[in-house]
Amino acid sequence: MKNTKVLIAGYLGMFFFGVAFLVMGAVLPSLAAKFSLSEAESSLLVSFLPIGLIFGSLVFGPIIDKYGYKSLMLVAMALGAIGLETLAFGPNPGIIRIGIFILGISGGMLNGATNALVSDASDDKSKAANLSLLGFFYCVGAISIPLLTGALSKYFSYTPIVGVAGALMVLTFVFYLFVDFPKAKFHQGFPIKKILGMAKEPLLLLFSFVLFFQSALEGLTNNWSPQYLTGSHGFSADQAQYALSFVVVGMAISRLSLSLILKKIDGVKVIIMSMGLIIAGALCTLFAQSSTAAVAGAVLLGLGLAATFPIALGKVGEKYKEMSGTAFSLALVISLFGNTLMNLFIGQIGLERLPLLQIVCAVMIIVLFAVGNKQTSK
Repeated sequence: MKNTKVLIAGYLGMFFFGVAFLVMGAVLPSLAAKFSLSEAESSLLVSFLPIGLIFGSLVFGPIIDKYGYKSLMLVAMALGAIGLETLAFGPNPGIIRIGIFILGISGGMLNGATNALVSDASDDKSKAANLSLLGFFYCVGAISIPLLTGALSKYFSYTPIVGVAGALMVLTFVFYLFVDFPKAKFHQGFPIKKILGMAKEPLLLLFSFVLFFQSALEGLTNNWSPQYLTGSHGFSADQAQYALSFVVVGMAISRLSLSLILKKIDGVKVIIMSMGLIIAGALCTLFAQSSTAAVAGAVLLGLGLAATFPIALGKVGEKYKEMSGTAFSLALVISLFGNTLMNLFIGQIGLERLPLLQIVCAVMIIVLFAVGNKQTSK
């Protein structure tokens, strides 16, 4: 029962990370219209979210290893509620920027801490499966605000919807008060030298760069697929967005399925099959001449994107149990840079090469994971 409550706490935290990560895409058009923002001003507004995410990802690991999960999870949930309410009711763009930055910090903390929490609360056999189920709750949170704002746009603005999401985070904060989270791993002193040494650990770096390319894949797919389909294949904006929505559908189905599959099939085989789906999806997108082909490619990409994070983080959690928070923190920060750098790189080499870049990332994931897995088996 104790572990069940802890796992539920982790799943709720990941749900709200999904909300935080995707909320700007859902409300930005309305925000821009409300405050008469230019494209440059809108871009500046959005940029405060990833800045906050990186900051939250940097600090969560050492905090949970030194002080335990409870204080960190409570602070993250409180910051998330403040950020969402500020986003909903902020009177001007300056205040809303602060709210978005706070929301980003909360998201970075929740993403990292919930992964480490579920890893610590699971035995080695169920670790990857539980982390995959955690990813399913991310998908549910990620799609909830866009779905609700779209479905209720005739009746409500984004304000009450985002405001209610903030209120639900307050209720989750109250629930967290009664959860017996795992205690701190270092009650006396904090091994700074060991933390610095972890940054040089070849095995941790291998799995971190697996996540670097995985995050790059997700960023390329989510951010550039619609523009690729409209620019290279002449799809309408609606058709392209419709196709993209099936990436999330594919990922949600796969994450839910993987919670069972990973209990029976070796992680390496699942990674290879997943990257095969990525390559098939990229090729399907490359040669798509109809919305049906684009949707098929999107589903394949979503199915393939689901496995790498839970499996790689499961390996990190198994190897670095003593300092799992700090290890997860390092891995997730490196992964965020993969997303950022690859998004810049596609702008340099040309959007028409998007499917080829997705295939390169998939191959790199297979190679790096195979090397890392071989090292853990020794």
